Amino acid sequence: MSNFMKKIHVNSLEPPQEQLKSLLEYFQSGRYGDAEKLSLSITKEFPKHQFAWKILAAVLKQIGRINESLNVIKKTIQLNPQDSTNYNNLGVILQELNRVDEAQTCFYKAIKLQPEYAEAHYNLGLIQHALINYEEAQKSYKQAIELKHDYAEAYNGLGNIQKEIGRSEEAEASFRKAITLKPDYAEAYKSLGSIQIKFGKLEEGVSSYKKAIKLKPDFGEAKHLLAALIGQTTKSPPRKYVEDLFNSFAINFDYTLVNKLEYKIPNKIVKIIIAENPNIKLGSVLDLGCGTGLIGDEIKKYCSNLEGIDLSKLMLKKASAKNIYDKLEHKDILEYLSTEELNFNYFISSDVFIYVGELSEVFRLIKSRNKLKGKFIFSTEHTNKDGFFLEKSGRYSHSKKYIESLCDKFDYKLSHFETTNLRKEKDKFIMGGLYLLDF
Repeated sequence: MSNFMKKIHVNSLEPPQEQLKSLLEYFQSGRYGDAEKLSLSITKEFPKHQFAWKILAAVLKQIGRINESLNVIKKTIQLNPQDSTNYNNLGVILQELNRVDEAQTCFYKAIKLQPEYAEAHYNLGLIQHALINYEEAQKSYKQAIELKHDYAEAYNGLGNIQKEIGRSEEAEASFRKAITLKPDYAEAYKSLGSIQIKFGKLEEGVSSYKKAIKLKPDFGEAKHLLAALIGQTTKSPPRKYVEDLFNSFAINFDYTLVNKLEYKIPNKIVKIIIAENPNIKLGSVLDLGCGTGLIGDEIKKYCSNLEGIDLSKLMLKKASAKNIYDKLEHKDILEYLSTEELNFNYFISSDVFIYVGELSEVFRLIKSRNKLKGKFIFSTEHTNKDGFFLEKSGRYSHSKKYIESLCDKFDYKLSHFETTNLRKEKDKFIMGGLYLLDF
């Protein structure tokens, strides 16, 4: 997580000190409503008081009013363009808005103003890491650690890069260092668990995941990965886990999936549809879990109307920039199917159900709520076992028998099925299933 408002210094004596102390206490204790009211009061009376503006920006970020926070941070820069913390805070917000190049520029600016600003080096490392610029990211994390020897988050970030480039022993050492520095650091225990599993240390990995969950009871990712590890098939993953996962993928999603993992499912889906529908007039199409719009790229020219939904705001931003969708919605699949008017000829879902699990409610809602008879085409991670399973990867696999059972239950006709290479993982292809159903 980026460091935002890590350090706050009260430099102006203009407002009463008791007000400033109260403002800081409100913010640090999570009383964001009180902090917002007081900061607005102070900035109204003392419009050039930078500290109150900084607190207001941090509060607005915490409560999800990102664009308002962005505007307030710009105000702090106007008040003091030589304050490095203002540029760091602006960079954090821009990064959250997926304005990566602008964010990177802000972190460089902060570092130029204050070369020993450890948090800015760390935040720059996060950007470089997301851009898969591993060499530069390592330099930034190491610089942050050199400037701040007890920087647990920087050790964890460094360890994650070392893990990704295959230096697993160094990664384990970095994660352990992070935990030594910050014994209640749940994220570092989760990271350590992932390395222990990679080394085949199953019991130790389970123990690390459990420790992470104990420290952070709502740690959805750790819970999900622990369930996968111990062979417990849950019906679905935590929504926040999926949303965070794909937000983190968004920057390089298309390049990584298509060029590195040789993902060609959108093209294969279109070929199946064309084989079944030589006129290639698909009518109105809903892309369930549209991501950055890879299937939309392939199918738009055949649609009279193309709509998409996804959990990840950053993925949707990428899809929107392509100008191929008539409408995009930030919603969970079941939420959308349960509440929106459904009037589609095709429902398409490419490489999405691996993060859904139990599909019966998806089948039921499409069949019962769509106004038209239509077609449902999708991919799965295939298994020959009977049912659906949470794999050790944290993804779900589905068998043909399971899909057939849903077809029988909800009155779908299975018109096409084939197995195919889904995408690469560790230089080997994962087997997928492609289905076309009529309803």
